Amino acid sequence: MTHIVLPRTAAPPPVALPAFLTDQRPTPESSALALARAADLAGLAGVLVPFDPEGPETLVTAAALLRATRYIEVIAEFHSGIATPQYTAKLSASLQRFSGGRLGWKLPDDDPERERFVKVARDFWHSPEGLPKPLSDTPFPNVYADSSGFVEVGHDPGEVFRLGEKESAHAG
Repeated sequence: MTHIVLPRTAAPPPVALPAFLTDQRPTPESSALALARAADLAGLAGVLVPFDPEGPETLVTAAALLRATRYIEVIAEFHSGIATPQYTAKLSASLQRFSGGRLGWKLPDDDPERERFVKVARDFWHSPEGLPKPLSDTPFPNVYADSSGFVEVGHDPGEVFRLGEKESAHAG
């Protein structure tokens, strides 16, 4: 199974027009949305929305990508400190319900609370005192601990790299 990793930072902003021009064209479509749709059409397993402290919140981005696609799994990478495990579980259960169970989680390797966070969230998900039905009837998100099976793409969809090889391909 191959998942693509969306670029961490937004594409370069469009060139600013001089003030005397009144061109009101809408901004180009999000590259993340275009890449997710391409992955969906190409039959890939999914996309990873990587955590970027300077970028949009990954679970919100994942929600938009889940809405715009039909088949792929959308994996949101986040740190355990973004919210309580219970709130993250409830938000994720809603996304699972409306996407047909296509949400995944990836918590970074360097997150010391990762295992505890997932255990508390999973217990809350499956506990009778936790999530109410029908939210608790949805599958718990797949949780990814490593990056095998992921490839990176640049802002140009023609650039595809195994995870971690992007920097060495551009060096020299």
